[in-house]
Amino acid sequence: MGYFDPLYRKENIIGYTGTLNNNPTVYFVTECRDQTGTLKTQTVNGVNQILFWNGHITQAHNDPDNVGREQVSESYSYSITNVGPDKISGFDPRTLQPVQAQETYHQSEVPATNGYYPTPDGFTDIHVSRNPFIPVGPRDTATLDELAKSIARCPHIKRRYQRF
Repeated sequence: MGYFDPLYRKENIIGYTGTLNNNPTVYFVTECRDQTGTLKTQTVNGVNQILFWNGHITQAHNDPDNVGREQVSESYSYSITNVGPDKISGFDPRTLQPVQAQETYHQSEVPATNGYYPTPDGFTDIHVSRNPFIPVGPRDTATLDELAKSIARCPHIKRRYQRF
């Protein structure tokens, strides 16, 4: 068994960054379910929200501690979009691509990990990829088959998280 297998499954792949046949980073999202299979929800500002798990598998990186399965986040809001350098802060503009994937996830309680910042109704984290996001639909079976290879190649959480 690998780290967080309920998320890291072929049917939860939504897309990738990088080159398809050259160890791309693969992105996953699915609804959170409890032990009985019931959808998990959370009340946010008086509205019941479905919770989602999200994460990605990095297959190749110049930092070996950053290869493997990302620590899973549970949030009530998730998005991934391609943005230009004018929307990305905290990076050297000379290292940025014309567009890069940016994940944003939001939750009402501060998570155990650092990196989230407070907003009026909770806490948000943003992850910027090295490359643009390429979405994959459920009928693109050849691409999904190729991306699903990452699940067996990288069954463990990234070493950067194992220090804690």
